[in-house]
Amino acid sequence: MNSEAGGRFSRRGVLRMTGAGAGVLAASMVISACSPQRKDDGAKGTAARGTDTPVEKLTLALPSSLSSLDISREAGILNYLVAALVQESLLSVSPAGELEPGLAASWKQPDAKTYVYTLRADATFSDGAKVTTDDVIASIEAARAEGSALAYAWANVASVKATGDREITIGLKSPDAAFAWTPTPGTLLISSKAFLAKNKGKVGTAKTLLLGTGAFKVTSFVPDDHVQLERNGAWWGDAPSVRSLKLSFIPDAGTRLVAMKSGSVDGALNLPSDEARSWESTAEVTYTGDRSVVALAFDTAKAPFDDIHVRRAFAYAADRSGMVRGILHGKAEVASTLVSPQMWGALLSESKVKSGYAALPAFDHSIKAAKAELAKSRHKDGFSLDLSYPNSGPQLGKAALALADALKELGITLKVKEVTLEQWIADLVPGKKPLQFLWYFPVTGDPAELTDSYLASAASATNLPHYKNADVDDALADAKTETDKAERGRLLLTALQDAAAELPYLPLWWAQTATALAKEYVLEEPGAFALVGPWAARVKNTA
Repeated sequence: MNSEAGGRFSRRGVLRMTGAGAGVLAASMVISACSPQRKDDGAKGTAARGTDTPVEKLTLALPSSLSSLDISREAGILNYLVAALVQESLLSVSPAGELEPGLAASWKQPDAKTYVYTLRADATFSDGAKVTTDDVIASIEAARAEGSALAYAWANVASVKATGDREITIGLKSPDAAFAWTPTPGTLLISSKAFLAKNKGKVGTAKTLLLGTGAFKVTSFVPDDHVQLERNGAWWGDAPSVRSLKLSFIPDAGTRLVAMKSGSVDGALNLPSDEARSWESTAEVTYTGDRSVVALAFDTAKAPFDDIHVRRAFAYAADRSGMVRGILHGKAEVASTLVSPQMWGALLSESKVKSGYAALPAFDHSIKAAKAELAKSRHKDGFSLDLSYPNSGPQLGKAALALADALKELGITLKVKEVTLEQWIADLVPGKKPLQFLWYFPVTGDPAELTDSYLASAASATNLPHYKNADVDDALADAKTETDKAERGRLLLTALQDAAAELPYLPLWWAQTATALAKEYVLEEPGAFALVGPWAARVKNTA
């Protein structure tokens, strides 16, 4: 691979992010510049343009509070939403999901284990310091450090060296085709070496905030209330129209809507589909396929889910079509596996993906089939267990309650509990609970982002079901070294098919993200990854 794209270029359509366990928010606005309209949009979208009129102040609501702005400590979707406005990576991901330059103006891969990045000459931190190779190396080492939520992505790195004044060379222990996506905001956000050293263990707190090269800089952070950002005049990209941005943490749905109607906020991000409908008379609401997946993860190493018949009973009991229709109002698609069909574009044709997914087990809703499976298990008399969901995802809670009602007919008691987003993320580790929600927002266009993290037996930090299958491991390992794209796609698809038969996860739906903005604003450059990187730099006035 060799991608050369030097020089200064427009930032209207660059970047993406997320991390282990949770992933990142993606959304898209498809709005006419003069007369905005609500529209349902897929991953593609069409460009809409605003004007160059300055937006002096913009206030948007987020559905949960944050306890840290440091994604290496708290890697939730909303943490990335803030951090990627402030910090950048070597490469970025466009709203359409394509690799693009970031702090590296160009990059190349001279061999299967070597990646070379040339830093742009005009990048500075918001404190005025020039970006150096030492800063990049220090940021990578911080991401690789023990205890970092990003360390998993860097485990195969053998060396990181400065091989020129503006050149960084990364060497791998073994070939890995998916590594091309690692130095992007999902697993690397760059700060200065001096800042990281001075604030070790305290980055992202209310006192230290963040330091980066992005379109905005954080000026204040109150964990239970808001984060305030201002336009970064030192940014190398096109100056954002938004000069002052406040992101208010408003967990309660009713309070959010009242704030919008009263003019206290100018919109909201990551709205649940059922809530978003009530915003349509007040704001421009857009629903965008974001490649995210909601699934149940069964701990296959512990009772009761070490029994395949119990897992199948849950699969048949879950009315996934009913969830999509009744809870999500059709703003989603029933999922048959973790990877959405839209993530295969660079590897497999649409027809091959369609035929491959057709071979996956369907598990159509049937209480009769569910009872028959449970009767074959070691737990035919039923059992009781808990299932938690984050307060930022009420749709997950409603799905859990619907499943709980169905399971009652099997003699299974499912106790559903709402927790804070921070608590949910903290609990999202293998072995913590026998049944967990996986709610993941991909940040790359590569299916291996999901397969390698959630199906490989070696992925001890993210393989929630403790799933082990030699054939799956072999297929994933072969895919890492495969240079032919079609063959690599076949291997990854085979891994998904083999795993689906054993049901370590029950995929529920591939979702859409709802974004609401007051009618005088538009988010340019729609796409599945629209709300990543400097997304607020693409918010414009419509007149």
